[in-house]
Amino acid sequence: MQLSNFTGKTVAIMVASGFDEDIFIAIQRAMMSVNAKLRVISRDAGLTNAWNGSSWGMSYPVDSTLSTTLAIDYDALIIPSGERHVTTLSPEAHAKRLMRAFTREEMPVLVLEEASALLELVDLAAPVRDGETGVGVDGKLVVAGRENLDAALAALNTVLLSEDGESVAA
Repeated sequence: MQLSNFTGKTVAIMVASGFDEDIFIAIQRAMMSVNAKLRVISRDAGLTNAWNGSSWGMSYPVDSTLSTTLAIDYDALIIPSGERHVTTLSPEAHAKRLMRAFTREEMPVLVLEEASALLELVDLAAPVRDGETGVGVDGKLVVAGRENLDAALAALNTVLLSEDGESVAA
């Protein structure tokens, strides 16, 4: 999978305890393979806990809390799958603020599976997924299922290629 447009970029991954650990690790590996800086953004301070199938998984360090995070500090936003963490993020005002800033400034955003429900909170509809790739793309917004992670990251890579300079976001 070609992800060279991520090289040197700072990518936020927004989570709350209960995010899908397998997907998180796959995203983490993909970003590390191209020397992108993946930063964990969470409502939790210190550590946040993954969900690993049927039980709690590992704890991961949080780089920044939602309440102190600004979109301007990042080149892209990824929200992984995980019903538990999506339920926790849904009422979070700072999660909505951050998503609005990314989408308002047309910055790249990738949402996976259940996380697409968060789009409704900021008055966005998920793009229709392509039958062949299982990925939906609308401008800078990429939506996919967990089984289409490679294609979704490739689509986000293409969106990063089309970046036209700096944005001002809050």
